[in-house]
Amino acid sequence: MALITQASIQAVLDACDMLEIVAPYTTLKKSGTSHMGRCPFHGEKTPSFSVDPVRKLYYCFGCGEGGNAFRFIQEKEGLQFVDAVRSLADKYGVSLDYESSSPEEEKRRVGKERIYSLLDQAAGYYSRVLQESSSAAAARDYLSRRGFKEEVISDFRLGFSPEKGKALLKAATAKGYAIEELVRAGLLSDRRGGGKMDRFRGRLMFPFTDHRGRVLGFGARVLDESKPKYMNSPETELYHKSRLVFGLGNARRAITRENRVFVVEGYTDVLALNQAGMPAAVASMGTALTEQQMREISRFTKNVFLAFDADWAGRSAMLRALEPARRLGLNVRVIEMPTGNDPADLVFATGGLEQFGELAASAPGLLKYQVQTALSLSDLDSTEGKVQAFKKLGPILSQAPNSIERDEQIRIVAGRLRLSPENMAYLMQSAPSTENGDAGGSTKRRVLSQGEITERSFLSLCLAREEEAGRYLQLMTEAHFTTDLNRSAFNWVKNRLASVKETGSVIKETALPAGGELSDLISELFIRAQTEKYSPAALPELFMRLCESEIYRRIEKLKSRLGSGEEVDLKELYRLEDRRRGILRKIQSGTFETV
Repeated sequence: MALITQASIQAVLDACDMLEIVAPYTTLKKSGTSHMGRCPFHGEKTPSFSVDPVRKLYYCFGCGEGGNAFRFIQEKEGLQFVDAVRSLADKYGVSLDYESSSPEEEKRRVGKERIYSLLDQAAGYYSRVLQESSSAAAARDYLSRRGFKEEVISDFRLGFSPEKGKALLKAATAKGYAIEELVRAGLLSDRRGGGKMDRFRGRLMFPFTDHRGRVLGFGARVLDESKPKYMNSPETELYHKSRLVFGLGNARRAITRENRVFVVEGYTDVLALNQAGMPAAVASMGTALTEQQMREISRFTKNVFLAFDADWAGRSAMLRALEPARRLGLNVRVIEMPTGNDPADLVFATGGLEQFGELAASAPGLLKYQVQTALSLSDLDSTEGKVQAFKKLGPILSQAPNSIERDEQIRIVAGRLRLSPENMAYLMQSAPSTENGDAGGSTKRRVLSQGEITERSFLSLCLAREEEAGRYLQLMTEAHFTTDLNRSAFNWVKNRLASVKETGSVIKETALPAGGELSDLISELFIRAQTEKYSPAALPELFMRLCESEIYRRIEKLKSRLGSGEEVDLKELYRLEDRRRGILRKIQSGTFETV
């Protein structure tokens, strides 16, 4: 695929308004040269999220999330870097230029864009048929009887496919699309006796979109007793049922704003919740909630409420969700629907929306739900029943993350099985288990050493006091820093300050790195430089501490060589020892002149 030129990327960054980009996710208030608010990446009561509107940077002092405008869009909207650039380019009217690519690559790119366009136009065609055609009267009546209003029908682009076997085929080819493109998009099927015909005929149409709202395929429902009741697009280069979450394109912003998502079974459940004022709802495309779908959801929130039907299929799907949810670090809760009701039935009933809210507020965690279900389905009056219950619950409890909830459930199970907690814990040692950790993409910030913290504090101060910092940086080398990342940040800061001094502006090579750990660190350093308060003596003191640490490391290296019998310049060793003691005396006395 052709790459976007660096000049275009910079043009997009220059054009975008950082405060406008962040505004849908949190409320900001001006604080000095920055703006502060509650972090949209983690729950907090005290604002610790800082935005620099000039440099287009953000950083949270609570959770450590930081970066530039592109990174913010990537994280909040689940986009790759290229897609984030394109999204902001569209928003701010910036035309993108691409690096040259091979004719084959360009042909593939253009071909794929045509399929996206074809599917979008097909959705528009079906929508017009639903609104205007007499053949769609039954579909309109069905939606009206179900209580769906025009607004939600329009928002989700519902449509109707004509009964005629070639209605869409003729409309699409008249616009210049080839039959091969219609096949690639999953819109045609083989006709008896040869040839092609519309895949969807006489059905209520539900467009399937990705998180960006691009149409990937369709779900189609009959309005009579015909079989199959539901028909989906076939697997294509764009549509993969096991990965897709229905309604995510509509719900994405609400999910990130509320930091939660309701996962239901059916399309109409999503529409009903949306219409009732709960837009953070998606459907699993059936009762089987796949790990790929959960991974897609996890890009926007870790708080998942499952609201499946109260039948065996729905309960089974929720029971199977524990392991992938654990691997992905999701906080899953289970809304136990009243028997005979699905979410659409419930929220459309009198008082149903309030009841759904109450069920959500009291929803048990997935672990508790699994334990309750397994116990309720077991014959705990018999020894065999208790054995079978433990066989179900042992692996569930042993694989659950260590937590207060887990310990509480162990006590409950021990009581129901009439085992002591000690015996229960002993028996669980034989249950299958997996290593707890960050499998499945969940990541944790590495704990920094005190030395790394000092190094980063020094670099942020250099950015805060650029005129003063130059004389310290010119006396330093990479040896003053202990990690590759901090050494890279040192070189970047040093080059930046040198370019500002020499040319009065930042040279291209020292522009903020695009993506990666270094970009995150530089963003953090900039935000800290603007928001943290340091004493006047902080910069020279930190400089001296880094010098002392660097000399100490050299001394230790010489001593290790001396201990192994190698020849060592003792005069150099004594000189370094004397130098280090002198620096320590100055630090202790508060005398921070340049050394």
